[in-house]
Amino acid sequence: MKTVSVPYQLRNKESFQHTRKINKPFGALDRVIDWCKSECTGDWRWELVDVSSDTSPGQYIFYFDSDRDCAAFSLQWC
Repeated sequence: MKTVSVPYQLRNKESFQHTRKINKPFGALDRVIDWCKSECTGDWRWELVDVSSDTSPGQYIFYFDSDRDCAAFSLQWC
């Protein structure tokens, strides 16, 4: 019997232990997401709060299971 692993599971934001809100200019979010993919050890997600534009940064909320990941994220991006 062959099993299939699911790389991504839907979770609601209340299920995460830690959150951080950041503001980033247009085009800067990719760096943050790439950093999370390579540095975070636990489960994490992000949410768009406000779209970035030429004149204002976007607002994003990042959710983490791990306090270590949340602390490292805060030091790097907040």
